[in-house]
Amino acid sequence: MFDKIVAYLEKRMESNAINPDPFERRQVAVASLLIEASRLDGHFDPVEQGTVVRLLKETLKLPADQARTLQSLAEIRQANTYDDWIFTNAIRKGYSMDERKDIVKNLWEVALIDGKLDRMENLMIDRVATELGLTVADTLAAKKAAQAKTNG
Repeated sequence: MFDKIVAYLEKRMESNAINPDPFERRQVAVASLLIEASRLDGHFDPVEQGTVVRLLKETLKLPADQARTLQSLAEIRQANTYDDWIFTNAIRKGYSMDERKDIVKNLWEVALIDGKLDRMENLMIDRVATELGLTVADTLAAKKAAQAKTNG
């Protein structure tokens, strides 16, 4: 029964019947997790906001105005979502393993951009990486790549 309910809701979301917007569900999921990773330390400053927009442009190949619009939409979605499962599920279904590794690297990058890694940021990214099917080695490699990029 639960599977039927989930399938029904996913079908409605895929057709944008519930949340009509110009972005794919998987894109909103990526942006929402980036927002969450940047907010977990208690602040979302302009450097973190700019990093999220840059990562959305690079990862999703969006023009700057669309990346900012997606960021704004994702801020609302993330704030109104109780559990990340909806986001991780969309990413797991919508992206290849290599793309998921890149997404996790981006989560590390946004968490590290302020020069420190909060305990909650670390826990969230580790949990999301596991839900996306990454191994511990994949997660550590993504973290090291982000640290090299952010000098963190």
